[in-house]
Amino acid sequence: MSFNKATWAALAVVAGIGGALACGPDFPWQLLDNRTQTVAEPVGLSFTAEALRLVPAPQDGLKVVEQTDPPWADRDNAEPEAVIAERQEVPSEELLAKLKAAREAPDGKSALEAGAGLPVAVVEYIAGAIEFRADRFDTAKEHFEAIDRLPPEERAVRAVAASYMQGRVHQRTGDMNAARAAFQAARERARGGAPDPLGLAVASLGEEARIDLVEARLVEPPLAWSVPASKDDDAKAASLVANAVRLYAEQAARGSKIGLLSLRQVAELLVADALLERALADPLVRRLVVAYIVARDGESPWDSNGPPSPAAGPVIDAVLAQRDLPAGDDLDRLAAVAYQGGRYEVAEKLTEATDRPLGLWVRAKLALRRGDRAAAARDWTAALSGAEGAAAGLDAPATSRMRGELAVVRLSQGEYRDSLRLLYPVAGTYWGDVAYIAERVLTVDELKSFVDGLPAAPAKVPSPDDGRSSMMVASPLESLRALLARRLMREGRVSEALAYFASAPRRPTSDQTEQERPVAEDARDYLAATEAARPAAWPWQNVTRAEAVFKVAMLARKRGMELMGTEGPPDQASLDGMYESGIGQTSPLGGVPESVYGDATLRAEMRAKAEKNRALLGPDEAARFAASAPKPDVRFHYRVVATDQALVAADLLPQRSQAYAATLCWATRFAFDSRDDARAAQIYRRYVATGAYQAWAAKRFGRVCPQPDFAAARYFWPKRIVAWPGEAAGAAWRRISGLWRAKPA
Repeated sequence: MSFNKATWAALAVVAGIGGALACGPDFPWQLLDNRTQTVAEPVGLSFTAEALRLVPAPQDGLKVVEQTDPPWADRDNAEPEAVIAERQEVPSEELLAKLKAAREAPDGKSALEAGAGLPVAVVEYIAGAIEFRADRFDTAKEHFEAIDRLPPEERAVRAVAASYMQGRVHQRTGDMNAARAAFQAARERARGGAPDPLGLAVASLGEEARIDLVEARLVEPPLAWSVPASKDDDAKAASLVANAVRLYAEQAARGSKIGLLSLRQVAELLVADALLERALADPLVRRLVVAYIVARDGESPWDSNGPPSPAAGPVIDAVLAQRDLPAGDDLDRLAAVAYQGGRYEVAEKLTEATDRPLGLWVRAKLALRRGDRAAAARDWTAALSGAEGAAAGLDAPATSRMRGELAVVRLSQGEYRDSLRLLYPVAGTYWGDVAYIAERVLTVDELKSFVDGLPAAPAKVPSPDDGRSSMMVASPLESLRALLARRLMREGRVSEALAYFASAPRRPTSDQTEQERPVAEDARDYLAATEAARPAAWPWQNVTRAEAVFKVAMLARKRGMELMGTEGPPDQASLDGMYESGIGQTSPLGGVPESVYGDATLRAEMRAKAEKNRALLGPDEAARFAASAPKPDVRFHYRVVATDQALVAADLLPQRSQAYAATLCWATRFAFDSRDDARAAQIYRRYVATGAYQAWAAKRFGRVCPQPDFAAARYFWPKRIVAWPGEAAGAAWRRISGLWRAKPA
């Protein structure tokens, strides 16, 4: 296959996929916010997994060498160390200098002279490579053929490379049969034990396949090739395409990413070519095209390999029109193709007697489409059970998707705990759905029972190299325990929450000292403060209560996200509150706040989608959702909690004390933080009407607040009581003096 720089860039993506939201086949964030579409979508399989099952992986030991360098770079230069090591000698400055001089020679003859003393096969190969790059193909071929004439022990060091380069020479000169023979010889020599440090034997599979595609006129020949004109012979062309597919499939089965990319490109070209129908007669080509059609290698807009062509309908018809349809797993894949193309009657017939996971999966979707939810759940359950077997033939992402879809169906049946049980093993992928059920559907006691029944987390923490760096949560167990802890806090069951905070992950804060403080310690402080704030027997203990309540308010404001924030809306603790939506749902019917969408059309689409989801709503899911809402159900609700607690603290303090004014100042500040300017103004008016003048309050009240002086407030009334007799006597004397002075002479 001929590659350009854009193609190689795509290969680089294939070689090291990484994305913020999705990575690999079918990794959406959530399933439940669009339930009807989730369960109705065609099944999706990984093209990579499907391509790797086209042919068995050979066991002859040929290795793949695919560097990050683009293929147009010079591949003919072996490392100097390898050259010397093959002679069993320690590299010397003299030999390295000879090697460098030979490579930099202007022509083959000069290279032979400069490299005198190096292994003959190495020097002949360098000379041939120089001539090849200069388009002097006749002399290049002579140098490569000279290697073949050496004694076996001398030519072995470059025997594979010599055959490979002879094949490239024949490609350029238009002798395609000779090129095929040379590439095949390269593989035979490598199988025979000849050194192949550059992996040219496996690369020769792709080179030979490219010849077939060029002769079949499926791809244009490179400009440098001298390709003789060929007659229009569709039968021969179809045979050539089939052989190319076999070669690329073998290359891919050996671990070549270039082979995988080439298979995809062949399928992409073939479905748009008039040769398709004839080529589909070959079972391997048909399997490749089916793999291409059912491939869903990513749902993120950043993924380069999305669904195939929008013109898949005619291709599906062509596939299904073939005679001698296969049996077993391949028949199930045809059923998946039929379902994708809307040929539901055909899909029904193809899955009528199936007992394999993929066929059962398709049949479950068909049953749900007919409205038979019980049959759909039964087939989905059987499909998942079979898919988790050792020889199911489905890739892991497809199995995860199947599990998620069954969870959607179970939820619609009111099997809420079972739905969470199904989703929990794939929580790293579908964390938004796990969070929604755990936080808004199960009761807090149901969730507590579920979490208590989970096994302990594995000791090994996945590293980014485990291929799981795109997961929404690093440890589903720890995240679920933290979610439960925060939910218990919101319910006022603080003492029960402590055990689940014990291993909760720490969240960074702007204060470096708090960043190192475990959330569990803040929870213990919160519990101690709430217990100290309980109603006291004597009124003079109110200031102590006020101090405890104020501490509750400060903890709620500073550590509210960690202590009581909702995983999903409205707080989005899963995203550290940085975004208003992304995890969980604002409604059982799905969707995100309409404020996110300024466009009326988008809002209408969101409402229409929500109405479609109603058919798959659990029997009492809406009531459960309403009952589990935070109080109040507003963004960063814990800031409102902090405001309320600060006002409670103020109610317990002497109104003329500094602590009263300072506490109201903090309450005002928390109201500003909640974006409730009206409430902030109301609190300020309360201070003006009831509080004593404070110099610091003259400016920026509610913006800059001092710490309340609870110690002074604690002695505020005792001092007034002690001072009262003297004040009263003084007032009486002043009154008498005034009367005396006012008496007439």
